Amino acid sequence: MKFSMPYSTAKFLFLALFASSLSTGAAGKVKPEVKMFAPGYGELDFKAPEAGSYQLPVLANAHNAEVLNTEGEFVEFHQLFKGKYTLLSFMYGRCNDVNGCPLTYVVFNRIRHMARKDPEINNNLRFISMSFDPDNDTPQIIKAMSDALQGHSAHNKHNESSTHGGQRMKHHKNIEWLYLTAESQESLTPILQNYNQAVLRQPDSDGNQGGNFSHILRVYLIDPQNKIRNIYSVSFLHPDIIINDVKTLLMAKTQNKTNIQHTLQNKQRNTRLGPSDHKGNYHSKNYKTRSASVSSQTGDETNLLKLFNSPPLGLPKATVPADNTMTADKIKLGKKLFFDRRLSLNNTLSCAMCHIPDQGFTNNEVKTPVGFEGRSLRRNAPSLYNSAYFDKLHHDARETSLENQIWLPLMADNEMAMPSIGMVTKKLLALDDYQGVFEKAFNGKPASMLTIGQAIASYERTLLSGNSSFDRWYFAKEEHAISASAKRGFNLFKGKAQCISCHTVAKDHALFTDQKLHNTGIGWRASMGKTAKTQKVQVAPGRYISIKQSLIKSVGHGPISDLGYYEITQNPADRWKYRTPSLRNVSLTAPYMHDGSLSTLTDVVKFYDQGGVKNITQSPLIQPLNLTSSESEDLVAFLTTLTGSNIETLISDALATPIGDTHSL
Repeated sequence: MKFSMPYSTAKFLFLALFASSLSTGAAGKVKPEVKMFAPGYGELDFKAPEAGSYQLPVLANAHNAEVLNTEGEFVEFHQLFKGKYTLLSFMYGRCNDVNGCPLTYVVFNRIRHMARKDPEINNNLRFISMSFDPDNDTPQIIKAMSDALQGHSAHNKHNESSTHGGQRMKHHKNIEWLYLTAESQESLTPILQNYNQAVLRQPDSDGNQGGNFSHILRVYLIDPQNKIRNIYSVSFLHPDIIINDVKTLLMAKTQNKTNIQHTLQNKQRNTRLGPSDHKGNYHSKNYKTRSASVSSQTGDETNLLKLFNSPPLGLPKATVPADNTMTADKIKLGKKLFFDRRLSLNNTLSCAMCHIPDQGFTNNEVKTPVGFEGRSLRRNAPSLYNSAYFDKLHHDARETSLENQIWLPLMADNEMAMPSIGMVTKKLLALDDYQGVFEKAFNGKPASMLTIGQAIASYERTLLSGNSSFDRWYFAKEEHAISASAKRGFNLFKGKAQCISCHTVAKDHALFTDQKLHNTGIGWRASMGKTAKTQKVQVAPGRYISIKQSLIKSVGHGPISDLGYYEITQNPADRWKYRTPSLRNVSLTAPYMHDGSLSTLTDVVKFYDQGGVKNITQSPLIQPLNLTSSESEDLVAFLTTLTGSNIETLISDALATPIGDTHSL
């Protein structure tokens, strides 16, 4: 390629490297490596395809993520992607590879400069630079980078909004350019996994973790419907190619405006993962609520029977009882019951209010759920993903079938509080929207203890989630599906850490549970451990007070005793034993353990690293692991690869379900 770098491009490169120095500190002594410049710095040695002469099909969904902006405020990818086409790049401030992050800065600035003469591009495109180095690239640092890299355009104000020769020049607004970072390495990991970003920290000359990273440059073109339309590597990251791609998409959008069916199929769905009012950073006095509108969430139904009959990669074929074969009508009815608040005594609670779809079919916001009239439960809500495979249900394994397990929460006085089976069936038989529905699903049989349990079980069996990054790497042999850190984590998982002893992996599938019960020490500590004289209580963002335990006991009930499997068998050897949960989708199902006492995956790894809590009936499998800090990080990286690829589809299907109109009673 005949290479010639324009003066403006050289200026952008200088600014990019200057911004890198803002973030580098002592590492700034490292000189940028001299390489052959990528095409993005000069002119293409071929003519870019003409806009509109080709199509850009959807490559994948652009995953949502909660990140920090330059003001330290939490924002979501999907909110930022709205309304325009987005170029999303992953970078870090200390990057000194001229064909890495600085290339992105240069190409983005070249597009910005060219777009001043092209309102169509200028008004329909935005840039997002997302840092994968949250330890260094804090909101303050990325703000300084943003100011440095964008501030050079200030000199254009004289040209854009001033008078020359007695004529006032028109002001052109630059393409919006947002800089983002993650709250922590732990929150960053699933983002990198979802966007197939392999990032490795390079060691320094002493063999310690250095400040530089090895990563493969990828820039994503994302449409307003959160779909990835192109991915640019170093060789194809060029303004001419990108601008023609955006024009092609804009032309297709114009042509399709009259095609109503196409619009319906591709309309944006506001599905998200995690709580509607996430309490991240709640410990800080600077916390601001980020409450999202529940009513704004919409969804589309999916073919759940097809999903059940063809399980995703990594999952085996599920079995069903002979007297409850799977049908579309049963699944639809079971889903309606699962989300119907009228199945509780006061018409306010449904199964889905403890097993929340966008929170991993568990509840991320509390250690233990809150049931009827604000009554607390003693155990964490288990995730329902892949429950079709479990032969032991509830944390203490008191039930063996999905058909039967539903009746405990329906009738428990601190859950849905229905007084009897007869009252449940009587209530359903009186509701207009259930007339004939049971009879259609069950060959003429009305609502009863049997058919209610069978219907809800049928829906729960369809919540299969596999085809995770791990599955694609381990079973489909896609070498780059997970990062090197996650691969090291899996080696630890099956080796030094011996997690696989309880969280099993078979030759052709992986349930990540032995379906047995073990005493880790969590339950023993709650029952037998010493209680502090005071308890630290948070009363507002960043505000804590210490309250005497005696005062707390005087105004409320003491902790409810929990002896685990002993309550089922009455065998003293079974005290504080609980069922091994599956690890699939574990990064979505915090808090952890049967009592929700561990908040993060890092906390879980730390707990097992120290050997749990020693007690007389503790499982002999639980032993100190002596992990290094980097080994612990690798284990967490592996665990984040277990998120299924169809999570958003199942959430969208759930959002399309009515929740029960209590005003009809």
